Amino acid sequence: MFSVKENRLSSTNEKTLEYIRSLIRYQVLPDNSSDFDIKLTNNKLIFIPRYPITYRIDDSFQDKLFNAINIGLTPRYTVIRPLTMQVETFNNSDLSRARGISIPLRVGKPHRLICPIDELIDEFKQTGKVPIMDQISWMPQKSPHAIITGVSGSGKSYFMRVMFEVLSSSGEVIAIDPKESDLARLARNNPKINSDSILIPGFGDGIGLNGSFLQRVLDKLREIEKEMYSRQQALYENSRLISTNYKELGLSPIFIFIDEIAALLTGAQKKVREDFQQLLTRLVVLGRESGVYLVLSMQSARAEYINTLVRDSLSLRVQLGRINSENTRFLFPELSEMPMIPLGGKGTGIISINGDDMMAGIEPVATPTIVE
Repeated sequence: MFSVKENRLSSTNEKTLEYIRSLIRYQVLPDNSSDFDIKLTNNKLIFIPRYPITYRIDDSFQDKLFNAINIGLTPRYTVIRPLTMQVETFNNSDLSRARGISIPLRVGKPHRLICPIDELIDEFKQTGKVPIMDQISWMPQKSPHAIITGVSGSGKSYFMRVMFEVLSSSGEVIAIDPKESDLARLARNNPKINSDSILIPGFGDGIGLNGSFLQRVLDKLREIEKEMYSRQQALYENSRLISTNYKELGLSPIFIFIDEIAALLTGAQKKVREDFQQLLTRLVVLGRESGVYLVLSMQSARAEYINTLVRDSLSLRVQLGRINSENTRFLFPELSEMPMIPLGGKGTGIISINGDDMMAGIEPVATPTIVE
């Protein structure tokens, strides 16, 4: 039985701490200052400056701190790039050492999962989490909506297939494939999915992509929107709980897969494109409690294809393929020029999962390999 491994704290001795101090002293601090402390646990490193200090602690300083320990601690630790600065305070400390910058990390290096699809499905059914690596998993209920980006050949379509097979095992699935390619064939071959839940342009008719296809997509999404509102109303009328969701009604989640949004918008008029963007926004903002989740795929998360509100509301973000500031600036604006350590091979890149208070951040990823 497959299960996601928990972090294990390796023995931390003074030699390790001194090594980390040297990384920070020589690469981050002016004049090789040693006026700071370090705390290291199984899930974070805390840099504690001893005030007063001669340098400024801001986002730029955090970037330097991350860069120094990111490469320096690999492979014993996997350092996670925080999305925002995380400051911890210590009530029992001297005022000069009463706060520190916290950088999340994992003990060891997460490994790619190589297993049958049934093992991933079983894990999802039992825990509600989709395994991605042996230390990384995604829980749609806690971190709703996902986007996968990457150029052709990066492994994007393969990872989309894995997600589709796992999620379709426990919920209703809508497959929207403007390319009439992998996603459409995968949905067609799944006996649980009705033909009216598969939307393709119909290249056999000689029409191809145009505004009418996007209009059909809009009609389908509006049906789901009505179902979403119906579920919300039922929860309001029937639930005595303050915090609840669709499960209390005995309902299954609805997963909407949309492959290559850029192709979907090809040939559509401005008004139809705007209607699509507004509908997508409502589904993303309101879908969590009612169990309506989006899984989007595209080569680049540009603003002309997906607006900022939608992009910022997608909890699972994955960029596969080459990692640099040019192709990550839309999906990961936090990275700027900061280096990451890719794992190498097809289906590798970087990942961020919002919703995990402790481990939220950006880190390397290698998507699962399915064996028959």
